[in-house]
Amino acid sequence: MPKRVPELTALQLKNLKNGVHNVGGVKGLYFKKTDTQSRFFLRYSDEYGRHDFSLGCYPQLSLAQARKKAFDTWQQIDSGKDPIRERKEERKNKQKAIEDQKQAEESRELTFSNVAKQWIEDRESHGYWINNIREPKCTIQILERNVYPFIGQKNIEEINPEIVRIILEPIWQTKPSTAKKVKTYLRQIFQWAIALKKRKDKENPAQMDGTLGVLLEPLQKNKKERQNYASCPVEDIPKLMAEIHSYNSISARACEFSILTATRSKAVRFALWDEFELEKGIWVIPIEHDKIKIPNRDRTIFLSKQALNLLKNLPRFNNTELVFPSNRGSHLSDCGINMFLRGLHEKKLAEDGIGWIDPHKTEKTGGPCTITVHGTARATFRTWAKDDELGNNRKFDQEAVELCLLHSKNDAYNGAYDRAKLEKERRFIMDCWGKYCYSQLKK
Repeated sequence: MPKRVPELTALQLKNLKNGVHNVGGVKGLYFKKTDTQSRFFLRYSDEYGRHDFSLGCYPQLSLAQARKKAFDTWQQIDSGKDPIRERKEERKNKQKAIEDQKQAEESRELTFSNVAKQWIEDRESHGYWINNIREPKCTIQILERNVYPFIGQKNIEEINPEIVRIILEPIWQTKPSTAKKVKTYLRQIFQWAIALKKRKDKENPAQMDGTLGVLLEPLQKNKKERQNYASCPVEDIPKLMAEIHSYNSISARACEFSILTATRSKAVRFALWDEFELEKGIWVIPIEHDKIKIPNRDRTIFLSKQALNLLKNLPRFNNTELVFPSNRGSHLSDCGINMFLRGLHEKKLAEDGIGWIDPHKTEKTGGPCTITVHGTARATFRTWAKDDELGNNRKFDQEAVELCLLHSKNDAYNGAYDRAKLEKERRFIMDCWGKYCYSQLKK
């Protein structure tokens, strides 16, 4: 009959010397004591040999807890279970649960909206939009309206060209300019994600020379052509300018100045006094207020006598450096200036039943288009400068006319070799335009 092992007490266990000791109380329960770490283990044998099954470390696991754990393990063995295999299986399942949780967290982290946010933050941190501070906000707005409702919460790995087509299809023909921006942003975001290995699939689903280009082919044929802004007929400009000049408001002056200088509304609305050299008769538009962000390009506007007089007669406000501030001291809105023109249209419409319209354009409803500031300042000026009846087609250098509009030189080298500013000709053109615009003003 095997000799019964005496049951050690907790105090006796604590005072044991280094080594392996049978602590009793449960068959095969041993305690291994070392200077660094002590532990309990259960020694048992089966058809595969002898095993030392670890129960836990001391003192985290007390003697009483070790005996109970050893007893429970023997019950497993007696019922035909393998505690070692089950522990391995338990660890495997626990590891899988950890990996699944990590993958789920990564999946939540790599939703399209999160990746897009990181892409925007990366560009901002590296000064990508330093010359166009409104661009990040505009980018976010376009993504929120046209992209996030479709794929904002979808993992970036799951997005394919078919999904991108679904995003673009509703706006491809009705809002071509928005569709172009959406496509560009999508391509850039996916390319950035691929480069940083946030997307393992190397195919960019928004690349037009790939699958997406094939999917969009049916939509290309009936793509809506870009619509130009409605403009005032050349022959009506003197009368329109006389009407605008009769109003004494900042919106009227901003509208008038935009037409006199043939400039875009943004440059006028954001114009600061230090951008002007009135003695030299020039206005240098800063890059952030220009549509084209190419550095070092000529953004000089030569001011006619009429434009200079308008500026010199403007009041200067102490609380702002803006040339055309709103009542609140901030810059005017584009809508505000166009609303001023619309007011003139409504007034004239009540008088003659026609109003200020562009006879060559119609609304979606079939009615005539009311003139806009942008169309009148830009398109009307360009048409006037080439008008045969006025003899301007032969009178003005057409390349200089394009430079007056701040259009880049249209050659194979984008004007890299031809750096002539044609200042004398541009001044002549703007002076003639100013005189024509004011030709019906009462002296």
